[in-house]
Amino acid sequence: MAKFCPDCGASLPDIAKFCASCGAPVPIAPAQPSQMPQAKSRPNNPARTSGNGAYVAWYLFYLFFFIAFFPIYIITTMIAFSNVAEKLWRRVSGIRPLRLKSEKERLLPLFAEVYAAALEKSENLPETINLYIKEDMSINAFAFGKSTLVLTRGSVELLNDDCLKGLIAHELGHFAHHDTEAVLLMTVSNFFMSFFFGKLTDFINRHENGGFLITLVKVLFYYPLKVINFIGELILMHKSRQNEYRADGFALKSGFGKELNGALIKLYSIAIEKPQSVKEQFKATHPHITLRIEQLEKVIY
Repeated sequence: MAKFCPDCGASLPDIAKFCASCGAPVPIAPAQPSQMPQAKSRPNNPARTSGNGAYVAWYLFYLFFFIAFFPIYIITTMIAFSNVAEKLWRRVSGIRPLRLKSEKERLLPLFAEVYAAALEKSENLPETINLYIKEDMSINAFAFGKSTLVLTRGSVELLNDDCLKGLIAHELGHFAHHDTEAVLLMTVSNFFMSFFFGKLTDFINRHENGGFLITLVKVLFYYPLKVINFIGELILMHKSRQNEYRADGFALKSGFGKELNGALIKLYSIAIEKPQSVKEQFKATHPHITLRIEQLEKVIY
């Protein structure tokens, strides 16, 4: 059966996910009953996947801690997971859709190729993921929310097509593992935690000579929570680094390991990094790039 773009009416191949003429996403037609694959369970809950338990625990800890504000906490979570919030975040972050004809002609086929390969390896990928550009000349890519995959303009300008495929495959790995949803849970928790700590610090500073009451507040709340937050932050950053390795592994599994390795080597060749302190290493969200290259090359070669 012929397939046509719903926006401009251009004829499309059956496997097309995006229109090569206008860039519009093409709805996936439901398979016929005789062609239906075996039923696969698709997680419905945010971050319900192995490897993100620390993020869920962090979220639940502050949910319990702020139980008096339970409705507000839940409503904030729902807003954070909404399409409106994701769209607003793109706008305030300077992230735009593909607009130029050259961008669409080059990037949409690359994205469609990698997305199709990734779908064969994971039933957890969202059915709709859209590609965006951030006006930033550094080499980077990132995934956000439920459907936003971003390439920086620097990546588009400085990397070849194979390297871009590698970056896209890595970011699709974050979607497949629900890492982006886990980060949203952490963001909600951190928002409430930061607000509470700010108010508590102001209270202590205003009543610095408050004697026993202020000492009691510090002993029962302020210092214990600072310790808990410090330990929690170290655990979450460790999990974040592990998630980067997992996303690299997903790119390998999808058939784009060499392409990702090439992108990382290119990034390393032009990046100028100052030595990190021990504290900075523990709080880093990503492993050092040479560690990621090393892990990839162990498998590739």
